[in-house]
Formats: sequence, C-alpha cells, structure tokens
Amino acid sequence: MPEGDSTVDVANRLIDWCQSRGEAVIASQDWHPANHGSFASQHGVEPYTPGQLDGLPQTFWPDHCVQNSEGAQLHPLLKQKAIAAVFHKGENPLVDSYSAFFDNGRRQKTALR
Repeated sequence: MPEGDSTVDVANRLIDWCQSRGEAVIASQDWHPANHGSFASQHGVEPYTPGQLDGLPQTFWPDHCVQNSEGAQLHPLLKQKAIAAVFHKGENPLVDSYSAFFDNGRRQKTALR
C-alpha cells in the first residue's frame, strides 16, 4: 500500500518496548489469494469504492498483499528476528479481515484466537 512503510519506525519502537519487558512479539500479516473479494479488480470498480461482500459492508481495495508476492512480505526494515510468530489473515476470498483474531463477519477465527 502507498506509504505503508511510514509505520515501520513505530512498529520497531513497539517491538523494542515489548522486548525490554520480556514480552513476546507477534505479528499479523495480510495474506490474500489473488481473487480476494475485497479487491476492486474483482468487481470492475475503482479502488476505495464502497459496496458489499458476502452481505457485509466493504470498501473495495487496490490489490495488495497477494499470497507469496513481494507485496505480501513483511517490510525489510521491520525487526523481524524479534517476531516469535506471524499470523496470516484475509485468506478467505469471501470476507475481509481487519482483525488479527477473526474475519469481519466473525465467522472464522485466525490461528491467533
């Protein structure tokens, strides 16, 4: 996503803070199939168009974080060695997942839950 790297410094400071207190560091990672229903390209609409996906309100996003693509990787400046576990989200093409715990419809939990 444009300017997605603007949060790396903040994330690294949070990682440092957690480590200084002996806390585990975990991460969530968008991991969408190429045909994800939240992608505007799947609906022939412009990115950021509002709509519905499987009965839920949805903003249709530009394609992003497609599984196994460079854009899905964690940022190279993120202190990845400090991350004990990474939990994928957004794998179900029929529903978006803003939470690291479950999808937007609360129909499916992630491995973090």
